[in-house]
Amino acid sequence: MYFWNIEKLKEDLKKQTVTEGELFKYLFATVVVYCLGFMMPYTADIWYKLSILLMTVITASGLYYLYKCNGGKNGKNFLEKYISLGWVVSVRWAVLVALPVMVVCLIILEAIGPSMYVAEGFFFDLVYISYFWMLGKHIKDTIH
Repeated sequence: MYFWNIEKLKEDLKKQTVTEGELFKYLFATVVVYCLGFMMPYTADIWYKLSILLMTVITASGLYYLYKCNGGKNGKNFLEKYISLGWVVSVRWAVLVALPVMVVCLIILEAIGPSMYVAEGFFFDLVYISYFWMLGKHIKDTIH
């Protein structure tokens, strides 16, 4: 995995010598850095930061789970499947899981009060696990 030498990376990509495992490392690193970027110090709220940290762990673990669902280092076309199936699963997950959960959480929060906002954030982080389970199921279906 290259961190600075983009010319060598471009050369490897042209020669098609970058393996599925190496591509996964780039995706994994990018996603983790993006998730951790949400923890920028613009807020001092420790609960928000802990929720983002939990989301980062779930995302990193979920991404690794998806990679394994595709066959790990012996798998084929992981990025192709992750991006295309991920889009369709994201839309379905948003409609069938995320929106209903958010509506229920908002109704409960309205009844209980703002003291539950922290719990709602952590609960939604845990619901996020279902996205990876759904996507993993569909990635497994593409293995020959």
